[in-house]
Order: sequence, then structure tokens, then C-alpha cells
Amino acid sequence: MFRFLAAVVRALVELALTTINTATAFLDWLLAKLTGGGGAAPAEPVRNLEAALPDESRIDEARDLERGKASVADHIRTMSPAMQVKLFACASEEDRLQADLSLLTPEQTTWLIDLSDDQLKSVGETSDRRIAAALTGEHNVITAIQSVGQAEPDDNAWLGNRIDAKRAATLATSPSLGYAVD
Repeated sequence: MFRFLAAVVRALVELALTTINTATAFLDWLLAKLTGGGGAAPAEPVRNLEAALPDESRIDEARDLERGKASVADHIRTMSPAMQVKLFACASEEDRLQADLSLLTPEQTTWLIDLSDDQLKSVGETSDRRIAAALTGEHNVITAIQSVGQAEPDDNAWLGNRIDAKRAATLATSPSLGYAVD
């Protein structure tokens, strides 16, 4: 998925550069016509016209890219919240500032933004199903990361859990006193 998006972006950049070069050449030509040529010498004829023309495959790729722009934009707009979270987690810090989080609730957005870089890396490596479960508030679906709306653990609860475990182990292993109860 990321390779596809990278290829789309790369093709858009190439198309933009080609368009800018064409527009610059047209403006130069127009300026020369309006100013009477500016006294410059005429350009030399192109020796190998076939080599100077763009390759047909590149033209076809540009047309396909133009056709695909609308479908890619629709796909990005309609992707799941889990995919938006994954794209945000895998993006660089600069790209995160421009990330689309429109499918997330404010609580989910706050949860995502509050994650550290290590946690974001972990979220980026997690499956979409687990991310979706974390967004719905299911507890402990992503290792070492609390889900949306999951309460902070009580720092003193570990002592109570240890005491309860010790009592349960003591009762299970204590020897019987030998009295029969009728």
C-alpha cells in the first residue's frame, strides 16, 4: 500500500516538473513573440527529433495517472479509521502535521497524538484489526499501549494483587489439621 502511494506521489512530482518545464517554454516563446524576438539568434534545428520527443509510454503513464488521481483521492477519503491511524503512525513528524484524521473521533485523535514515537512505531507494525479494536476501547489489544478510553492502571494495585495471590497460594498449600467435619 505504501509503495503504491509512494509511486503515485513520485509520478505526480514528475508530472508537475514536466508541466512546469512546458509552461516555462511556452512563456518564453510568448514573450519572444510579444517583444519581437528580443534580438536573439534563432534556435538551431533539432538534429534527432525522435530523441527529443517524449517516450509514448511516459505519455500513457501520465494519462493513467490523471485518470487515477480521482480514484486514489476517493480511496484515501473512504479508508478505515484504522488505516488512517496506521498511516499516521508510519509517517514522519512533518507528515504527521498534515495527516488526515477525519474519520477519528476527538477522543481517538487525542489518544493517537498522545502516543510516543516508540508507541507509534509499535502501532505502525500492528494489524489493522488490533488497531480497530484499540480505537473502540477494547482493553490490552496492543502490547504496552492502552486503548482509547482505557483507564490508567492504579499504581498501588500491584501490592493488593500480590497479597491476594499470596493468600490464595497459602490456602491451597496449607496442610489439613486432620479434623473431620460432619
